[in-house]
Amino acid sequence: MLNEQETFEIMRFISSYHRVRGSREYRSLLAKIKEMLLNWGIPEKSIQVIEYASGDVKYGNFETTMVWEIQNGELWIDTPRTFINSFKACKTSVLFGSNPTNGWQVLEIVDENYKGDFSSRAVVTDQNPNMAFKKYVKELGAKCLLVYFMRAQDESIGRAPEKMPDTINYLSLPHTFETSQYGAFGFSLTYNQYKLLRELANKNFKVRLMIDSHLEKGFVHVMRISFSPERFPKIAVVAHLCHPSPGANDNASGAALALHLCNLLAQNRVNAGVDILLLPEFYGTLPYVAENKYDFVINLDMIGEAQDKTGSALIFHETIPLLNTYFDELLYQSLLSCEPNKIGLLRKKFFRSPFKSGSDHVVFQSYGIPAPFIGQWPDRYYHTNEDTPDKCDPAMFKWIAEAVFRTISLAHDIPKDITEITKGRVKGFLTKIKKTPGSDAIISAVKKAHGLKAKPAPSKIRLKTSNNGPLGYEWLGKAEGVPDKEYIVDLAEVLNMAVRFTGDFDASVSFTSTYLSVDPEEVIEILNLLIKEGLIYKQPESKITGNEDRLEAIE
Repeated sequence: MLNEQETFEIMRFISSYHRVRGSREYRSLLAKIKEMLLNWGIPEKSIQVIEYASGDVKYGNFETTMVWEIQNGELWIDTPRTFINSFKACKTSVLFGSNPTNGWQVLEIVDENYKGDFSSRAVVTDQNPNMAFKKYVKELGAKCLLVYFMRAQDESIGRAPEKMPDTINYLSLPHTFETSQYGAFGFSLTYNQYKLLRELANKNFKVRLMIDSHLEKGFVHVMRISFSPERFPKIAVVAHLCHPSPGANDNASGAALALHLCNLLAQNRVNAGVDILLLPEFYGTLPYVAENKYDFVINLDMIGEAQDKTGSALIFHETIPLLNTYFDELLYQSLLSCEPNKIGLLRKKFFRSPFKSGSDHVVFQSYGIPAPFIGQWPDRYYHTNEDTPDKCDPAMFKWIAEAVFRTISLAHDIPKDITEITKGRVKGFLTKIKKTPGSDAIISAVKKAHGLKAKPAPSKIRLKTSNNGPLGYEWLGKAEGVPDKEYIVDLAEVLNMAVRFTGDFDASVSFTSTYLSVDPEEVIEILNLLIKEGLIYKQPESKITGNEDRLEAIE
């Protein structure tokens, strides 16, 4: 059985690497992992590393990034000479994707109130770095950004600037081939550093800084470890390996657990073909999924949290019911049966949730592959330099590994009670969806996905997605009029998949609004935005019969 302490140590080892996708250090980690797998007795022929181009190609809706190599970076106040931070002291201090400064530069500190030329200034800002890049770099000609920005603030768990004043957030500059040509660079600040530099802005104070880095076209790498590839069903366990050091929970924890599953699978033969996949989040997943098909995928992302320290809860995020959910139910019931308990009470916080975006399962589901997501949220230390191994709990590794291994072991012949529970949930959803516009198309798609008899449903307004795969996030920064609501990304991804799997306007709106419990008019508003952005379009062969009012909503 799994040794959770060994898994914990693997997590600690992975977290010591600065895992920039495509970089030398990322490749060095893959070599060390392969050496470990071989020592476990896994045949070399079962271990593959697959390369995909990055930097000047697009996969679906995703512009790939340049491969970023970073050697060093330092930030000082010039006079009086005061040290602020360095890459060697903190790996998240330099903004990911920063261009080199080509030696030391001394730049005047300014903020958004500055009225002059930004091109030779260092701009202090608390904007999202993508928005800051658009405003200060692209529009105003700045090169240097000094950023404080904390995503997903949550006062209930102490994730707030005032409560984490010395934390360095993991932030990135846009660094596709096109955006890298602007030559931008910068640093991520603590809240206290931000307040200090903001006080000095526009008063002729200067920073002294250097960044030794470079950006180049290159490759990202997917490691696949295969067990019984001739067997069915075909299952993949996925964990993204990228992220800065330490990145212990995100996502050294998921990668460590996936690797230890390799040890279990090497010692215990199962009646399924299993691939363990370690990959760069999204940018390695997209080209890989376009070439590989699975019956079921389990995504492990941020699974290791010590809940008492991070404020997290383990969450099982479902596959949308437009796809097969029998395997989902098997995994969920396995998590329940393997849950460590004390006097009959659950010791850990554990919840079931509808589909949630933000990780690699979105790619698999967008390609029609059932893919639940096991992760923990919220997390006080998410995307910061304080996501360290001491914030992980070995008991979490044991619980989740046992549940995943049980799921894999039973997947070839799912127990009848699991299939009956699944059918009950599907029936409940279809009852809920009944009599909504486009319900015939939804019922047909859901039944077909679950192996039930289904009548083909006519479509009144035909829609189609512009690309394979998920929408991603870039459209949010380009589109105007996006509602400022935290669930918009999830709504858009579910809507995008509903369009892909039903091809019908009414069915897509009704499915999304019913499944996510969102007002249909709000779904139509997002659908309009996606159509305007060219991400979804109305097929010209559509014949409108009795639905002209809804046609007006998309024209």
